[in-house]
Amino acid sequence: MGKKLLHTIGCDENGRIIHVSETEKGNTYTCPQCGDRIIARNSGKTQRPHFAHFKKSKNQCNGESVLYHLFCKEASVLLQSHIEQKLPFVMEWSCPFCNRKYSKDLLQQVASIETEYLIDNHRTAIVLLDKEGHPLFAIEVLIRKKLPKNIIRHYDEAGIILIQLHLTENDWQRVKEKLSHPDSVTFCGNGECYNFQFYQNCIRREYFTQKFKCKKCGKVVEGYMVRNTSALGVLGLDRLREEEKKEIVHTYFRGKRAVMADILVYGKCRCIPHSKGLVCLNKSDDFKETRQGKISRNK
Repeated sequence: MGKKLLHTIGCDENGRIIHVSETEKGNTYTCPQCGDRIIARNSGKTQRPHFAHFKKSKNQCNGESVLYHLFCKEASVLLQSHIEQKLPFVMEWSCPFCNRKYSKDLLQQVASIETEYLIDNHRTAIVLLDKEGHPLFAIEVLIRKKLPKNIIRHYDEAGIILIQLHLTENDWQRVKEKLSHPDSVTFCGNGECYNFQFYQNCIRREYFTQKFKCKKCGKVVEGYMVRNTSALGVLGLDRLREEEKKEIVHTYFRGKRAVMADILVYGKCRCIPHSKGLVCLNKSDDFKETRQGKISRNK
């Protein structure tokens, strides 16, 4: 677990946050958490310099609680200022399972911020909400402990993106850096990621059309694709599932000739978007059309 976190943060007479090493004799200091008077203890054989309450406090402030309180306060102020000024706040992370890297604006759909927010009897450090008041992100501030698996699973089931920040003693001075590069984001938009199934509730799949030019016959045709979107915006393109193909054929191709294996690209050349470019079915010997209007690969 490492060394015990001491109460090393205080406020001077002007309300400025200081470290215990910056104290001067004769000045008065207060606790950032409860506001009571604290004194600096700079000597001792067994402990490092730290603050102690001048009188016993009912709030039971300690090094961990003060760090937690101060970090949450400073983080909320920072994010709120970006929201009010309509400035982006870029967050960078990578998926621990597929290693895909992301760089997204955390505040794209955020309208308000709440601290110590209660979600089904669990108190979350910071919650970012949309304009309807629905939680989009839960920021857990952790000190010398791990978040229980049942809490992580609850966020996933509720469609709330979980951001975990593990703090050390001096991280109250690195609020922006910690928020910009969180220790963990339980979310990934990669459909081929091993853990992608656990993030489904946080992802919306949206259809969109795009023009393609066949590399073989030169004809421009229109194709349907899917993009994964979330509270973090567009995360990337994905393949159409079979049920999605049927839905699009029924909705958009009623009365038109459409073939499932065409990935919903239609036109006289009947091209399909392929991972290595466009494949024209008219000039390829790898495919043949059956009487039922389906495409099957030659064996």
